[in-house]
Amino acid sequence: MTKPHSLTVFFALSFLISWMVWVPASLASHNLISFKIDPTLSGSLGAIGPSLAALITIAIYDGGTGFRDLFGRLLTWRVGLRWYLFVFLWAPCLSLTVTAVSVLVGGSIPNFAQPPFANIFSSLLPTLGNISPFIFLPFFFLQQLLLGSSMGEEPGWRGYALPRMQFKSGAWQASILLGMLWGLWHLPLWLTKGNFAQETFIGWHYLELIATSVLFGWVYNNTKGSLFLALLFHTSIGVTGLFLASVEFYPWLPAAFSWGTALLVTTFSKRVDRAMAIKSIYPLW
Repeated sequence: MTKPHSLTVFFALSFLISWMVWVPASLASHNLISFKIDPTLSGSLGAIGPSLAALITIAIYDGGTGFRDLFGRLLTWRVGLRWYLFVFLWAPCLSLTVTAVSVLVGGSIPNFAQPPFANIFSSLLPTLGNISPFIFLPFFFLQQLLLGSSMGEEPGWRGYALPRMQFKSGAWQASILLGMLWGLWHLPLWLTKGNFAQETFIGWHYLELIATSVLFGWVYNNTKGSLFLALLFHTSIGVTGLFLASVEFYPWLPAAFSWGTALLVTTFSKRVDRAMAIKSIYPLW
């Protein structure tokens, strides 16, 4: 059961911890403060905010029981092959679909042999000879999963907040609200000079993130509350952005396809009896 004010404390800590790093970095990128902050370092440090906030809030309100529940769901991996296929393939399929539509309406075909990773780490690759950038994919997958934003965020968003939010308001409403807060949490990053989100209307990224939150909730609620699957899903999305070249002729396409998929799967997904919910208190779709 959700303890009074525990969610308020969790979200306040999540924003406070992350924004203490991200807001100065964003101001520095626009030369509004005198000292410079490395955007990669600040991004990584701020990304741990939700998970750190979850650990602090659990310690305050739930103690050992809360920690056992959180880590127990982190080890929940027997969930069926189809869910692994979805969390690994959703992001690549979305990217390829958006690219295919963009090419059909006049966009250029991207160079799949030169993914965004090759541009971001262009200074590294020449020193390694003619090595394909894809050889780095397993390394970056593990780094993102264990040390990156996946581990920094998911124990907070899906491990702590989602089950408590949907106990109060149901799965659909909780996922929408969590997505809205998740997007707002990203705001200093999106406003940092040089961030990819500034290339298009930030609202499209915000809408896509809310739809993605619905998909996270759908996966979570149909995999016995598996935090492990949430980590893999988050990692797959991040790695796809690095290693799959794409083109967006219309910047609203990812949001449109994400919302279409979210509405489809939640509308036709089989409803699970409330008694089958996690510990009999978390309502499932």
